[in-house]
Amino acid sequence: MLIWPILSGVLYFLSFPPYGFWFLIFPALFFFYKFAIENEKSFISGFIFGSVAYGVVLIGIQSIGYEAWIPLMILMGSMYGLFARVLSYVGAKTDNNFFVLVAVVSTFDLIRAYFPFGGFPWGYPSTVLIGDLTKNFFRTYGPIGFSLVIESLVLLLVLSLLKSNKDSGLFNIYYFKYLLIYFFIFGFTFLQATPAVEDRNIEISIIQGNSPCPGAKNKCSNERQRIYDSHLSLTQSLSTEQVSSGTLNPRLIVWAESSSGFSNDPLIHDRVLKQISKESIRLGSYFLIGGDRPIADNYFENYGIFISKATLNNSGEIVGQYLKQHPVPFGEYIPFRRYLEWIPPLSLVPRDMIRGNEEKIFIIEENNIKISPVISFEGSFERYIRRSVQSGAELIVILTNQASYGESGMSDQFILMSRANAISNYRDVVHAAITGKSAFISGINGEVYSSTELFTADTSTEVLNAYSYKTIYSIWGNYLNYIMISLGLVYFLRFGENKQFNHKNIANHVFSDKRAI
Repeated sequence: MLIWPILSGVLYFLSFPPYGFWFLIFPALFFFYKFAIENEKSFISGFIFGSVAYGVVLIGIQSIGYEAWIPLMILMGSMYGLFARVLSYVGAKTDNNFFVLVAVVSTFDLIRAYFPFGGFPWGYPSTVLIGDLTKNFFRTYGPIGFSLVIESLVLLLVLSLLKSNKDSGLFNIYYFKYLLIYFFIFGFTFLQATPAVEDRNIEISIIQGNSPCPGAKNKCSNERQRIYDSHLSLTQSLSTEQVSSGTLNPRLIVWAESSSGFSNDPLIHDRVLKQISKESIRLGSYFLIGGDRPIADNYFENYGIFISKATLNNSGEIVGQYLKQHPVPFGEYIPFRRYLEWIPPLSLVPRDMIRGNEEKIFIIEENNIKISPVISFEGSFERYIRRSVQSGAELIVILTNQASYGESGMSDQFILMSRANAISNYRDVVHAAITGKSAFISGINGEVYSSTELFTADTSTEVLNAYSYKTIYSIWGNYLNYIMISLGLVYFLRFGENKQFNHKNIANHVFSDKRAI
């Protein structure tokens, strides 16, 4: 019955912002796994689930155009359809072995983080369960690993109920052993040491300059200059007095992605650097400024420039810049452009982004705080923030635009992912968006200290802390997924030997089975 995958998709998107019914993530996953495993039309069930769930979760993409939203919805539906088909087939051939099926789930989660076009991190179940009760799970396993914990618990419930129905029992002892192994593996989550308190504070102001005509398809006169002027004007409105009482803290002013660039590039235009230096002297602050610059006719760079604190005797200097590493497919570059350039909407992306190749650490000299920026889309990926932490970052700044999300819940969803990454790495996060929502996020428990509204010109200031502590996840990454894949492979090979199942031909069966179409 198609009503069940539709229902599971509806429950799934209702668990995410703007709805926020987090508890619905459990029945959503339950119905998805139940009907993926026991339904002969598992591909169709998975496709419907993925299309419904992500069609609404990603509905903000419609502001770019239906030609962007519909293919992305079909892509996510197809990926979940194939996932459901593999899950169903492997379950049938291994008598629904728990660890084999968890290995399939774990593999899918990792693939989705990297494929296609570098991956798509939206919609991991763990991100709706952020709070004090779950913080140790994030610190131990990260967003992807904690999602696997949630998914495997639901899967265990599904398998135990299916087995009980088959054997006419309330709970089959066969699955009790998996439950014991499960809690043995995850029991050490709460053994993680409490990080030591570090008292190295910094006062940070986000300048949210907004845009007079946000969105890829909206055009207005002199938009880029007006965005820059808005950021400069808001910076000039900041008080010289700090919000913190007592000890003076170093200050950092953050301008988000696309706030400078082109004719207002501080690296190229002395006029811009002088204007920023003037404010740096007045406020006694460092600056981290996002922007983009054209390179020749066909390329551009998306940068975050760090400018040192200026004094009366010395103007601010550009200490370094970070170049974005992960461009948005069909937003910042066109894959296979030579074959697709005949499609009219793609003319909205006339240039391809030149990728950066490494993380950057900028230092606040007064108390040696190490800051690392990530830009826009890559700020939603757990791997880029973790790499910055591995490189020594003690505070993370996400420079983003978000104008293309419109009035949808995608800005809140992005902040949700920033919160998950903040807890996972025990790092305060500055989430600076040119059109909102901007937010300051605690690395201790993911709390949002303060945030702005959408499409408003505003400033917000908070005192954040720098942390050097590294979580288990920061050190080891998605190790849980690899452990579960290895366990599943062992059980899979053992099952193949005992049952004379030719596991080498599984891919051929999955793709050739007519029921999957």
